[in-house]
Amino acid sequence: MFKLSAMSRIGRRRTHPTNCKSSRQRFGTATVEMAFVAPVIFLLVFGSIEFARMMMVRQALTNAARDGCRTACLATTQSDALAKTKIRESLRGVIEDAASTEALRITIDPPFTDSPASGTSLTALVEIDCEDVSWLPPFLTKGARIRCSSKMNRE
Repeated sequence: MFKLSAMSRIGRRRTHPTNCKSSRQRFGTATVEMAFVAPVIFLLVFGSIEFARMMMVRQALTNAARDGCRTACLATTQSDALAKTKIRESLRGVIEDAASTEALRITIDPPFTDSPASGTSLTALVEIDCEDVSWLPPFLTKGARIRCSSKMNRE
């Protein structure tokens, strides 16, 4: 048949290592690199999730403040209790403690001591502590609040 020359046999040398020790060392290096990188990746992922959750809660508070202010601005509304109930109902699906007056603070300004006149500017303020809606440990969000308001004129 066909015979290979000496030059072609030199080009066919083995290129993979025969020693298993070097592949074990590389596996150990990859493990150490992953140990350094994994906490940073987890911090970024969970931080993004928590930030998105806070923005969701803030948007829900804004929408609830608008609903409550719109209810308070109607000419048929004689009490701010109806507006506060509307706000709590709007937040029931988003905030666990929406019925709690300690967790969710609602202020209608000016208060309805008597029926406000037409054209009076009413403000609905909805406020909640971050530790009541956050998944972070309470010591990280101590004192932080999410506050949203809406301002409309009475009909």
